[in-house]
Amino acid sequence: MINAVNTMLPAFCSTWSLKSYTCQAAPSTMTSMNSMYCVFMDNADVAGALAYHSEGSNIPYSKVFVKTILSYGGAIQMGATPSVPTVAQAFSHEIFEMLVDPTANIWWQLSNGLLVPGEVTDPVQGAIVPVKVGSITVGLSDYIYPSWMNPQSTKGPYNFLNTLTKPFQLAKGGYVIIMKNGSMSYVMGSSVTPYVQYCAEQDRLEYAPH
Repeated sequence: MINAVNTMLPAFCSTWSLKSYTCQAAPSTMTSMNSMYCVFMDNADVAGALAYHSEGSNIPYSKVFVKTILSYGGAIQMGATPSVPTVAQAFSHEIFEMLVDPTANIWWQLSNGLLVPGEVTDPVQGAIVPVKVGSITVGLSDYIYPSWMNPQSTKGPYNFLNTLTKPFQLAKGGYVIIMKNGSMSYVMGSSVTPYVQYCAEQDRLEYAPH
């Protein structure tokens, strides 16, 4: 999974005008971190969560809950079809979003004044990017391009897989959180699974004022 993510990171970082990043495995004996990190856990430390990213002590971090994802019919690296969610997809999802919005506090404004959080994989949540690592195929997350969050943009592409045709459009299996007058809700794509619905609800709770 790390090798697959590192295959996609150069293009991702270039697209979002970020400095160059790479992922590496941390020793299991490490007890503290001084840079952004992701932890794989069996079970959620927040009721029912699948994965999330946040910040603590000025260090962005993310968590992926393996058994919870598998309980939704998911696979570790790649399912029988591209519609099967994977742990690798959740991993890359959180890595991509953590790099663009490390404090989970960026909001983009639609032309009607509504706000959506700066989450770069939610709108294309249902789409998997197959990445070959040797003889193994790893299913990672699609992501949107900066043109997606520009309501005046008339020229794509708007996502890595080039399936979207206009700003703020959702893929069939995607979703977006909406904030209106301080109240949170979410909008779904045309065909989402219970897994994606649960992802959306967890994000709504994550972004709601505490």
